[in-house]
Amino acid sequence: MLRSLRLLPPLALTCALGCAADKSASPTPVPVTPPPAAIPTAEPAPAPEPAPEPVAAKPPEASAPAIAPGTPDEPASADATAPQTPRKILVLGDSLAATGFGALLEKRLDAHPDLECARKAKSATGLARPDFYDWESEAKKAVEQHKPDLVVVIMGGNDGQDLTSKSGKGKRVAWKSDGWNDAYKSRVGDFLREISADGRKVLWLGLPRTATTGFEQKLETIRELQSQAIGELGDAASYLDTTPFLTDGSGKLLDRATVGKRKDQPLREEDGIHFTMAGSEYFADKVYPEVLRVLGVADAAPEARAEGKKPRK
Repeated sequence: MLRSLRLLPPLALTCALGCAADKSASPTPVPVTPPPAAIPTAEPAPAPEPAPEPVAAKPPEASAPAIAPGTPDEPASADATAPQTPRKILVLGDSLAATGFGALLEKRLDAHPDLECARKAKSATGLARPDFYDWESEAKKAVEQHKPDLVVVIMGGNDGQDLTSKSGKGKRVAWKSDGWNDAYKSRVGDFLREISADGRKVLWLGLPRTATTGFEQKLETIRELQSQAIGELGDAASYLDTTPFLTDGSGKLLDRATVGKRKDQPLREEDGIHFTMAGSEYFADKVYPEVLRVLGVADAAPEARAEGKKPRK
């Protein structure tokens, strides 16, 4: 380096040292005006000409998207990619919800990455005996606690009896009396209005078909009255007839079916009413997509379900 410097004349040496010193200092940023963004045209642009006097910009054609000149592409905002708040579901019901079917439906819904499911159930209850268990007030408390977007209901199997008041006092409405149908339908309507308040949706599951003739006759009456009450509520509630899930093409009740990968599984206990665990799983598999349909949610891929969610309970 010293040999090279000795070959330079003094003036050149001074310039070289001065330039080196200038490079070591932090340069002062000089604002640079970016060139105007090029506007694509159908034909190649002509050779540049002297800029004319400024004129008002011509508005873009209606078919062309508006582009902000000089605005760089920005990444999508955090809100665009943030996960949506999980939709909340509350399952209410009697022994069907309290045992295998209700537990399996809750588990499967809760495994969906976009859903949260809670369940409140009590065996041997219904809307006929609020003096024993007041479903209207209990459901109201559950709804206030969980704040669901959708309430799934399955109950009524114990309602083929006299209707009592909440206090249990006063005159009962006797089963099969002239006023029983209207009184029960009104009771279902009151319950529905309570749980559908604040814009909540309700999916009422029709009671599953059974293999007992006498009991099935009661259920036919109850199914029909529940369906009528739900129809009068409008779009807030829907009634799901579950009969096709448990009957073959000719309408015959299914005794056995393939459940998952297990073939020829018995669906009912010996009483012909309650589900076996295989039957509970079979029924839950049928109801699950109907719940998603009401919510407008697509089913999650198996790998998404396998990842699971952090426990909240």
